Amino acid sequence: MMELFQIPAFGRAIVALFACGLAFPLLGVYILSLDLIPVRFGVMHLSLLGATVGLIAGVDPMFFAILFSVAAGFVVSGLSSRASGGTSGGAMALLMTSSLGIVFILFYKTNIHAIEAFNLFWGNVLALDRTEVYLVVIASALILAGTLRFLRPISAVLFDRETAFAFGFPATVVYTGILVMVCVGIGLGIRITGALMVDAVTLLPALAAQSLKKNFKPTMMLASIFGVCINMAGFALAIVFDLPTSPAIIVVGTVAVLGCKAVTSRRGRRRK
Repeated sequence: MMELFQIPAFGRAIVALFACGLAFPLLGVYILSLDLIPVRFGVMHLSLLGATVGLIAGVDPMFFAILFSVAAGFVVSGLSSRASGGTSGGAMALLMTSSLGIVFILFYKTNIHAIEAFNLFWGNVLALDRTEVYLVVIASALILAGTLRFLRPISAVLFDRETAFAFGFPATVVYTGILVMVCVGIGLGIRITGALMVDAVTLLPALAAQSLKKNFKPTMMLASIFGVCINMAGFALAIVFDLPTSPAIIVVGTVAVLGCKAVTSRRGRRRK
């Protein structure tokens, strides 16, 4: 068992899972607080398109996934500023459907290896190279630093954008920054967990933390703690039982969410 951790691929996987476990759950809190689930789906599919373009061009798919994701972040920010009720759901549905259609056309018309295509959907944290791990660590550090530095305006925007603007916070800039961070996280997550399971490292730890019904700061801290624990436990489960890493992380994350909800429900019954 210990011999596995001396293999470079396992070491890189642990570093990447630890780093994204600390930072990416904060993105999950943003997604849930700002009701960005439709945006997350649209950006996820656009990231997948970018990664596919990278495969065809012979460039690191993660680079193009992030590039397309960041572009999507600015587009979504522009759409939401023009829409009275937030981001247009119709525009997100169009973006999601058209991106996925183009992806499958590219798969069909080019000679992309089946395993490479499979990895885009399901991810392979053990296939990360050193540069990709550096990208994950740097992005995670920027997410953590940005959240700590701008915690007050971020919390105000998460509460209500118009109220935040009325109190003098640069609500539009902060909102755009949040969207870009979310989009970068999704782009990186495609390489770690795959396009279909980005929620494993973003939403599940955030859901577990929010289930405990704490204030904003404790929720953010708990989300990071849950993120690291879920990632590490899921990776260990995958090694012990010879499972794919991403689904193992999802199983552990689901158990964590259900456990937190059960604890909260039990507390509520005791108070009554």
